[in-house]
Amino acid sequence: MERAISNKLTIILGAGASHDCGDRNTAAQINEAYRPPLAKGIFAQQFDAILNRYPVLTARLDELRTKLSKGGNFEEIFRGLLESAERHRNFWPLQLPLYLRELFWTISEDYLQGSSKFDTLVRRVLESPFEEVMFVNLNYDLFLEDALTNYDRHEFSALSSYVPVSKKWRYVKPHGSVNWARILENCPSDGTGAFLPSRLQEMPTFSSELRLVMWNRHSHGFYIPGGGPPGYLYPQVVVPTDRSKSFVCPKDHIDQAQAFIQSCQHFLIIGFSGRDDDVIGLMKGIPSHSRLAIISKGDARAISARVRTAITHSKYKKVLLSSHDIGFSKFVTDRSFDAFLETECFPKARTRQF
Repeated sequence: MERAISNKLTIILGAGASHDCGDRNTAAQINEAYRPPLAKGIFAQQFDAILNRYPVLTARLDELRTKLSKGGNFEEIFRGLLESAERHRNFWPLQLPLYLRELFWTISEDYLQGSSKFDTLVRRVLESPFEEVMFVNLNYDLFLEDALTNYDRHEFSALSSYVPVSKKWRYVKPHGSVNWARILENCPSDGTGAFLPSRLQEMPTFSSELRLVMWNRHSHGFYIPGGGPPGYLYPQVVVPTDRSKSFVCPKDHIDQAQAFIQSCQHFLIIGFSGRDDDVIGLMKGIPSHSRLAIISKGDARAISARVRTAITHSKYKKVLLSSHDIGFSKFVTDRSFDAFLETECFPKARTRQF
């Protein structure tokens, strides 16, 4: 086997990473009611207090929850609801990003107090021998932002601050973030000028500029730090379904991610299902003789098979694959993570080359 020599590391984080980022034994306080959900749990009863603020969404809960209770696949069921709304020109799905923003911003603030596994991950990889690190985070929450701020006091003040030129790391969120928004130019309003996005009954029209925003939880208002143009700040997050997704982050972020991946030979894939075609498209740029560690909890081998099939489109591409079915929380303190960071080869019993 030809040894990988790149000094770069790419880390891809899916919903399973956020779901498993808390540890009752180490965090000062954990509120299980706001544990980051996997896709099938986004509309769980524990989030009804937030859901009830979006009545057109709660009107679909009986049908959705009934089908899920019978073993249905969430993303397939939800895609069916969205396609039905599109056929009948019903605009209730426009409230989905509003709900997802409030849900995951609340989770970011209320799930835990104290250190998370993202803090451990950030410190260990940024103090490892790797000279450059790219985080590709598919989650909407702010746990990784908080960990990077905690580590070196980095301030996320603009979209450009996600790819700083003066740091060892870069950070890309292809599916958006709760603190990203565009101005909804055709947002309905009342006679006082108050915005009423839930009353929108036509396709939305957005401003071109993507902006970083803050949330006032008391007033449920969103604003641009330092001021900005007037208008309703509509969230930029990708709705989770099993159909093809589109990137909503700045194009230059994706360009940087593509270039980085094509010159990187070490990859950690944590809590990612391997089903998103847009992300798999990025991963197809992985060079031959790269090392991949797949970290999941209960389905690491199935994810490994999907990823292997997707990225080895050429029989000449050889990749060293290791699967770890212990979850994010345990992996970041496991000996196998030590070995990975030391750029040692994985133990033969746990490694497959293809």
